[in-house]
Amino acid sequence: MSVALAARAVPRRWSTPRWLWTVLAAAVGLAVLSWLAATAVLVGSRSAVSSVQDGGAPAYVSARTAHAALSDADRAAWQSFRSGAAQLIGPGQQFRDDLTTASDNLAHLAELDFGGNAGRDLLRAVNAQVVTYQGLVEQADATYREGLEKLGYAYLSYASDMLHGDGGLLSRIDEIAQRDLNGISGERHSVWTGGGLVAGAAAIGVALLAVLGYAQVSMARRFRRLVNPPLAAACVVLAGLIVWTSATFLHVDHAFAGASDSGLPAFDRTMRAQIHSADAGAGALRAGRAAPQDGGLDIVASDKAQRPLEAKLSDATDTRGLDAGLPLLSLAVAVLAALGVWLRLREYRS
Repeated sequence: MSVALAARAVPRRWSTPRWLWTVLAAAVGLAVLSWLAATAVLVGSRSAVSSVQDGGAPAYVSARTAHAALSDADRAAWQSFRSGAAQLIGPGQQFRDDLTTASDNLAHLAELDFGGNAGRDLLRAVNAQVVTYQGLVEQADATYREGLEKLGYAYLSYASDMLHGDGGLLSRIDEIAQRDLNGISGERHSVWTGGGLVAGAAAIGVALLAVLGYAQVSMARRFRRLVNPPLAAACVVLAGLIVWTSATFLHVDHAFAGASDSGLPAFDRTMRAQIHSADAGAGALRAGRAAPQDGGLDIVASDKAQRPLEAKLSDATDTRGLDAGLPLLSLAVAVLAALGVWLRLREYRS
């Protein structure tokens, strides 16, 4: 037997049916893998944004607002005492309003329960200090009205020291705020919001697109058919899905970055200005110098500064219908790819 005849007698290892089944398995497998990868990124990024939107950001806002309110309460109390109004109205209505604002925000922190057991312990200590601080101011008011002005000022000084001293009330509130800020940063830079997984999910989709394109070209050569309509449709649907998922992930990342890198610092600048104004006023009044009548706390301004942060976080949760579209279109790609291969298998067998 000649070498040529012997070669023809050996069956080909990569027969057309085997090749078609391999293409089918690769297409369906990559379609499932692409869906799983994109779904993981979608769920993970949404979870990170929701954690900040529902926990981290409100907790940070409440902590900073409580700090500003207590700083202004200190200023308002000194203002009332230095002006002599304390003889009639005690520390004043502004002081009471500030304490109410601080208490409401601390209560909101407790409702959020964002810091675990350590956070709850710290918050309980802060609430206890608020009660102690209020008691010292009330004691200052009582002694001041009895004509013991120096003793009244002494109690008021103790109260101020309790707020501003090392390890004092305000430093503990700042500790809570820093914990919340670290939590926000952790979610912002988590693996789910990074570019690596997004690029990986997109790469799987591109790999599937390459397999479908290769199958389309190879089938055209093997079966002398210019176009395989199901495979062509699968390519079009997949290309659209890749663009849609990539654009959505980029949108979520951009909005989340805007909230973390722009909205949050802008809010913090507003609160820092209010805290600085209140602390400067309280310091001047304690030293016996004049200070502006207006306080450092401006709820309207803080609410206004908070709105862009809330809007950006809300925008970051908008997945543009990808929740429903991703599984449906992934299924469509898998079905169309399988149909395109099956048609050629049927043609080969007939």
